[in-house]
Amino acid sequence: MAQTPVLIAEHLLELVKKAYPAEGVDSGTQLSPSEAHQSKYQIEDLCGQLLRSVLGPLGYTVLLAESCQESSALGFISQLGVPDVLEDKTMSVQELSEALDVKPKYIKVAMSCLTRHGYFDEVSSTAVDSPVYRNNALSSVLRKAHPSSLKDAVGFICDEGFKATSHLLQASKVSSQGKEGKDLPGINIAYGFNETVFEWMSKEAWRGKRMGNAMQQLHRMANGNVISDYDWSKLVSPIVDVGGGIGSLELALVKNRPQDVFKFMLFDIPETIENAKKVVWSSQTLPEQTSITFHPGDFMATTFEGTSLPVGMPTYIIRHVLHDWSDQEVLHILKHVRTAMTANLGGNVDFKPKLLLCEMLLHSDSHRFIRTTSMQLLSLNGGLTRTEGEMIKLLEMAGFSAVRSHKMRAADTIIEATV
Repeated sequence: MAQTPVLIAEHLLELVKKAYPAEGVDSGTQLSPSEAHQSKYQIEDLCGQLLRSVLGPLGYTVLLAESCQESSALGFISQLGVPDVLEDKTMSVQELSEALDVKPKYIKVAMSCLTRHGYFDEVSSTAVDSPVYRNNALSSVLRKAHPSSLKDAVGFICDEGFKATSHLLQASKVSSQGKEGKDLPGINIAYGFNETVFEWMSKEAWRGKRMGNAMQQLHRMANGNVISDYDWSKLVSPIVDVGGGIGSLELALVKNRPQDVFKFMLFDIPETIENAKKVVWSSQTLPEQTSITFHPGDFMATTFEGTSLPVGMPTYIIRHVLHDWSDQEVLHILKHVRTAMTANLGGNVDFKPKLLLCEMLLHSDSHRFIRTTSMQLLSLNGGLTRTEGEMIKLLEMAGFSAVRSHKMRAADTIIEATV
């Protein structure tokens, strides 16, 4: 039996009071850090339940369908640069129009859409034809210069991500295949290319750069606690980061754990490695006990020799990679990594190289971001967010043994495995 709006609201209020007690008020129960983290998403779910209960099937379904227009408004205003132009000033729609060289009605309509969600403050409601706005806490994170900027993340989601998912119907058809019989994801259909999204973006330099920035921003938002909730200092170096992109994990570890000894080996396709060296690491000052080397290659190569994976190292990490690929492709990657790990073992039974899988996994209580991201993965490269059981099964099929799982205050879960 469905709960009434009153029952849902009472449950919501009880949880909010417990998770966010008023200053000087004893909530009666002290939540652990893990419980406090989880409470945010329980509140999110209850808000959704309340909204569905109040609006009913018709109203809520139309609201959900129309949410793509709100996403478009967010992407438009962010990429146009309205928050950047506003800075700490107040400006009218007409002034913004002149500064950005766009028709005022486009700004007016999009801003009206976003203010309903709390973005920007409308400081003059009397100027009907040209409302006056200023930034607030929400709109400020769309500024490029903001320390927690989400500008590139919003740009990526509302451009490539949005266009890709809008072609899911065509991509779902059995006949939508590209070279070598591989299914064409939505992004290939949207933009008209046959290679992988990673190869395409490595050639579209500005897109590749924006995607790299977007991944850093999204990980910071959803996975900041990964650095603190897992004991990275126990890992034995050198650490091979397979498909490590520009090295965002390494950057976070160097910044937040400068006292630890790390020797990183960053492995990715040649174009990405060059981008990492030039754009990111050429300007970094590393702690004396930390080093990073760069290893171009291709974990999707037909033969292991063609991968150029570093061999015989004590620790390998695969982070935010496997969710981009089909089960068959994941097995292909894992088997290559296992070969690299066991290449120099010989008869040394005491040496146990370790594999760390750091992935978003789908749990029964997984929140909205994880589920929407799975849609994006599906449309970008035919990937998906797997359950822990599905991931462990793939590990075992590739010859690994899963040792333990670490669920953190983050979208990510870490699974440790050995050969």
